[in-house]
Amino acid sequence: MRPTDPDEPVTPNRDDELDARRAAELLDESTREARRQFDLHPPLLTALLAILVLVAYAALWLSTRGQHPYRGPSGGAIALVYVVVALSAAAGARVYRRATVGVGGASIRQQRIEGVALGVSFLGSPVIQGALYHYHASDAIVYGVIPAAGPLIVVGTTMLGIAGVKGDWPQFWAALTAVIGGTVALFVGPSGAWLAAGIGLFVAVVGFALVHARTRARTDSAWATRPSTR
Repeated sequence: MRPTDPDEPVTPNRDDELDARRAAELLDESTREARRQFDLHPPLLTALLAILVLVAYAALWLSTRGQHPYRGPSGGAIALVYVVVALSAAAGARVYRRATVGVGGASIRQQRIEGVALGVSFLGSPVIQGALYHYHASDAIVYGVIPAAGPLIVVGTTMLGIAGVKGDWPQFWAALTAVIGGTVALFVGPSGAWLAAGIGLFVAVVGFALVHARTRARTDSAWATRPSTR
């Protein structure tokens, strides 16, 4: 056996290098897949729901356009809204269950508290609507301006506060866009309020989906180009 020279450079094993590189690539791929699985806001699904919401608001606008005096949305348009709400709720619940399976601790408690806050804020507009009906406000206000603009303003300001505290700026700007859309809806008439609110909500949700998709792509790219994967 030839004696080993301690000063002789060690030649790296090519197979070991390939195995280490492949292991790093698999780890990066698994990390990206896990991040997608635990994503509460899948961009494609979020954009699809935004389109459905816009269609529902457009149906409300079309069913009330030209009404003199204003009487409110038709039964068919209201039914379409309920269908969209049910689909959105089902999709959101499924994504939430998949993203939080096996997850616990402070983050889940915080999400539940935020969910309660948003749930309570959703009651704000119907309560105001009921009070105006009690005081015999016109149908244009009770069945037009308030139900169209109210949710965007009340729920949107709640989301503004939550996003601001967390420093979630994509969600913050999306909520602000929704609030602006609701504010515009207050001043364009009972029928136009539905269209303004729908456009505002659509822009807010699609904008959020695009920013979220870009952020996720940037993160995936950063993982793919790490030195450890070379």
